[in-house]
Amino acid sequence: MVNTNSRYRFAGDYKFWYYTIMLVFAAVFYTMVITNHYYFRTFAFDYGVYNFAFRDYAHFHISPCPVYKVLFPFNVNFLQDHFSFFLFFLAPVYWLLGWLTGTYTLLLVEVTLILWSGWAVYRLIKLKTGDPWLAIGGLLLYFLLHGRYSSFADDSNLLVMACCLIPLFIYFFEAKRFVIAGVFFVLAILSREDIALWFIFIFLVLMIWNRKQREELIFCISGIVISVLYFVLAFKVFIPAISSPDKPYNFFTYAALGTTPYQALGFIMRHPIKVFLLLFENQLNNPAYNGIKGEFYMVYLISGGAVLFFRPKYFIWFIPLLMQKMLNDEPMRWSINSYYSIQVVTLLPISVFMTLACFKGKITRRITGGVICCLALIVTINKMPEAARKMDTGLTIKENIFDSGFFKSKLEVRQVNTYLNQIPSDAKVSSSASILTHVSLRSSIYHFPSVEDADYITLVGYNDFWLMNDTAYMEKVYEYVFNPEWNVVGEANPFLMLKKEHNKTISAMYSCDAEKLTADSQCFVMSDGEKMNNAPGRSTKKVHSGKFSVKLNEENQYGFTWLPTDLTPGEIVQVTAWRYSETGSGVLVASDAYGFYKASKTAIENDGNGWDKIELTFLVPVSFSKLGIYAWNINKNPAWFDDIEVKVIRNPGDLSWLFQK
Repeated sequence: MVNTNSRYRFAGDYKFWYYTIMLVFAAVFYTMVITNHYYFRTFAFDYGVYNFAFRDYAHFHISPCPVYKVLFPFNVNFLQDHFSFFLFFLAPVYWLLGWLTGTYTLLLVEVTLILWSGWAVYRLIKLKTGDPWLAIGGLLLYFLLHGRYSSFADDSNLLVMACCLIPLFIYFFEAKRFVIAGVFFVLAILSREDIALWFIFIFLVLMIWNRKQREELIFCISGIVISVLYFVLAFKVFIPAISSPDKPYNFFTYAALGTTPYQALGFIMRHPIKVFLLLFENQLNNPAYNGIKGEFYMVYLISGGAVLFFRPKYFIWFIPLLMQKMLNDEPMRWSINSYYSIQVVTLLPISVFMTLACFKGKITRRITGGVICCLALIVTINKMPEAARKMDTGLTIKENIFDSGFFKSKLEVRQVNTYLNQIPSDAKVSSSASILTHVSLRSSIYHFPSVEDADYITLVGYNDFWLMNDTAYMEKVYEYVFNPEWNVVGEANPFLMLKKEHNKTISAMYSCDAEKLTADSQCFVMSDGEKMNNAPGRSTKKVHSGKFSVKLNEENQYGFTWLPTDLTPGEIVQVTAWRYSETGSGVLVASDAYGFYKASKTAIENDGNGWDKIELTFLVPVSFSKLGIYAWNINKNPAWFDDIEVKVIRNPGDLSWLFQK
């Protein structure tokens, strides 16, 4: 009776820890992805593109993805950029959960797959070793490895989700549930074009495990044949079939090996020693990238990889992963950043704890497993800060739930969401990168500054597109804020929402044609009866309309000077005037006593008789004194001005913050 009770207590203990670990990490991972998205830290590329394709496939379409228009002048669909069928498999989830979870759906699906995959790791190690405590250790290591957290910097990712299928496949295969295992095998190789190559090496390890089991060996040999065939078909038939001269497949970036997978294979066979050395060398000969590969090896050797030297057979299924990672032309892929370690993270816990099962002594195995988990935790925490890494990405806030800024946002989240919820589901929207993912479940979504035929623009008032510099980005923002066809319908510093409406809300309009003077002949009389200063330059030599204009040169520099008294901060003022100048001299100016100054000589129209219509648009500053609007010419060559018009456009709030960037 004592032994029986002891056995039940033992069982209860490990089950308690199993459920505790699953619940704790479920809470951590769901919190991370939900918080990152809620605080507008998810990216247009790739998460916004994923959401577009997710909705598109659920509606039985394979449409060109309009988000790509900001990168390419031609149509590109999701398959041309990501040769994966995984989102096809998830299409039913769109109808099951999309109505409730919206743009969070794929993030929640990914975390659910991670937890399910962790379950498979636990069940597999328990099945193979008969030791539930080793299984607990494997599960814990699976959730603690650094690459698990760095992958969250890339939101939802196809490779992360595809990797979750691998432990599920291996577990069901080892449990002799071959039909289910076969389903996961097919799903996995169709999820990424390179997974089939990885499976060849996975099957080799499984053959070693089951070298005396006929049925398992047949399955493995068949799997290798299918993997090879699919890999060849993918690169020789399927990918070329969907590629185009404008958008060729360009993800084979291994210049050290060749330009195609087949050239690379030949190089590997001819120069195996050179290839082995490249796994550790910086092949780009740029000192800035020194140490990146070494950091990766150090992180994962300390986190348990070192014990694999006791069972080298487990290095087999890491061979394609390390070659794919370290022989690439892009140093980011060598690093511990982003999702580029996720394949190693997937198989390392299985390898480590299957190796520990071969150690003599139950206590030794469990203590070693505990030490490895502790080391993994220490390494993960140590490598969370940006400063602790060899390569700077600027994304660590997304993967470090312990960072003081993790639960903060640059945006007024509730107010922004209130505005976004006002956009009809069938509206066409252009959004900057941080906002796009939240409105991406629609048929027409563009990446600002690509606007196309959008009905709404949602953006942030700081550079939110990595291919533009700050000045160029803000110029595009101002272009639409000042455009008479776009109204600002929502603002919450630094967020703006604009709606396409052909007439802005004009709160006031003033004009002056130089025809009417005050009694002292010193000022013009405006359309509303108010005065416009500096009339002495009145001229009849060149006129746009009526009998008079204003002539300006270096002797008489100022004309059409208006000192408004009823402008308020945040209003947009749009000034136009007709100018005649053979040399292009003469500008419209707005300035004040505090140093505010803006000038323009941009011609927006020509009447064919030598008169150009020039335009000046500015935002009334948050504080100003003696603000004046006037025509100015300091050139000895004369310029004539006529028919000045001022429009004051009311905005929903004070936009002065937008012009202080």
